[in-house]
Amino acid sequence: MGLKKIQLAVIAQTNRDNYSIEIRARNKNEWIASIKIKHPASEHEIVTSKGVPKTWRNVGDALEFIQEVCKDCKDVSVKMGNWTLIGGLQDE
Repeated sequence: MGLKKIQLAVIAQTNRDNYSIEIRARNKNEWIASIKIKHPASEHEIVTSKGVPKTWRNVGDALEFIQEVCKDCKDVSVKMGNWTLIGGLQDE
């Protein structure tokens, strides 16, 4: 089951420390994102209003989308091939 932008925003606001975002390369020019809810464990792909997986041509656009919708996300990973880059908000 996929989540649309508004549903993603609601989860981000109500589960601030209970989810992570993963952005991954689907092929050379396509990136997709999913949200992983920790408790209870589940994973949902981000989809368009038509219900198809949302894609971006470059990773920067995907990151901007996640920053806009999930402002308080503390756990973001970007996967490309064998690499996994991890980042997010740091507690001060």
